[in-house]
Amino acid sequence: MEFLGTVFEIVKNFGETTAKWFGYVNSLDTNMKTLKRKIEELGSLEDDINTELNSAQQQSRKRRKVVEDWLGDVQTVKGEVNTMQRQQQESVGWEYIFSRARLGKRVMEKIERVAELKEKGNFSNGLLIDMLPTSGWFIPTTTTSFGETTSARNMEKVWKYLMDDEVRQIGVFGMGGVGKTIIMHHINNRLVDETCEFDVIWVTVSQPFNIRNLQRKIAIALNLVFSKFDDEMRRASKLYAMLSRMKSYVLILDNLWEAFPLAKVGIPVPTRENGCKLVLTTRLLEVCRKMDCRAVKMELLTEEEALNLFLSIVEVHQTVLTPDVKEIATKVAKECSCLPLAIVTTAGSMKGVNDIHQWRNALDVLISSTKEIWDRLKFSYSHLKDEKLQHCFLQCALYPETRIIPREGLIKYWIDEKLITGMNSVEAMFDQGHTMLNTLINACLLESLTDKNGEECVRMHDLIKAMALKITTTSP
Repeated sequence: MEFLGTVFEIVKNFGETTAKWFGYVNSLDTNMKTLKRKIEELGSLEDDINTELNSAQQQSRKRRKVVEDWLGDVQTVKGEVNTMQRQQQESVGWEYIFSRARLGKRVMEKIERVAELKEKGNFSNGLLIDMLPTSGWFIPTTTTSFGETTSARNMEKVWKYLMDDEVRQIGVFGMGGVGKTIIMHHINNRLVDETCEFDVIWVTVSQPFNIRNLQRKIAIALNLVFSKFDDEMRRASKLYAMLSRMKSYVLILDNLWEAFPLAKVGIPVPTRENGCKLVLTTRLLEVCRKMDCRAVKMELLTEEEALNLFLSIVEVHQTVLTPDVKEIATKVAKECSCLPLAIVTTAGSMKGVNDIHQWRNALDVLISSTKEIWDRLKFSYSHLKDEKLQHCFLQCALYPETRIIPREGLIKYWIDEKLITGMNSVEAMFDQGHTMLNTLINACLLESLTDKNGEECVRMHDLIKAMALKITTTSP
């Protein structure tokens, strides 16, 4: 009896298994249609998610790991379903009954898997996380060492306050051309190179000043893109949220002409708790005061420092000024009022010159000009003499205030504007363009640098730009 019971149990189980497998075979076609419909629904969800992700690529935001894993699982399942559809088409006839049974079982399992993926595709925490800056950009500078100079002392004053935990907001002020931006370039690079304490966010403030433009500039520095429908308050909210997630950053606002409420822009107040600092450069002490900044005045060079800087530029390529010429050169340097920018541009115009007549003429021109800084700077422009080169220089002032201008793009613009003509080939025109650019750089009217991508660029100081725009508006 026990033996018969065992046989009965085996027969029963076999029957149930057989019925189940025949069920897989009979329902294969129906279930495959169901699977196909569900995989299409999952594919639509995948398309929607990819559309949102592709849009976010422009905002430099990062996909969540769980989203990356989900997309990978969806691709795997879609490939498996394609294989199953192909196997269904190939297994027609009773000789494939066992293959169809196994396939039917896998189809039912895959329907459950697709339903699970579709449910997981509802990412309640969003698809993306913000990519917060981990460090600032290194800014190319032309001077690598200040030595024991007024500029070095100016820079150390700023650095001392940056390292002082009690000082949270710093205002660097001084007249135009005194070197505020150059010193902050070195501060920026020192923060990037020497410390892990601060992230650095550099923003050049647009003129004329307005809140919306400043918000846009900060957003660009943070890899954040605003919606075109965001109003000023919404922008401030987004900036505040992002900056609040960051800790221990230095926000540098270069060339600020007007005080503003931090909250209106979306900048959290720097505190010891958040470890953040705000540094601004301005020509106005009043701006420092209204922004509750510890004011740091940029001192002018001493007469000795001014002369040494002047002669270091003039006496190039082993040029040594004769005593008579050097005496006049000293007077020319003095006319630059110990202002670094005026010294550099004026000296650049006289670089390598050892003719006493040219030096006397330079001194006469400077003495007869007004004391306004751009009249001092105009001396370098007038000394170019070549009218076409002057016109090319003035075109540089039409670029936005970011002042980082790719060399190749600038030369192409000159060619398109017919400022470079009469050459036999495009290559020859570009050669002439590079030669003209080098002349402007050697005259210290433009600064040569390399951007973060290694592309050769030029930059125009804001005072030189103001001088160029003044020339274009007053010329007949």
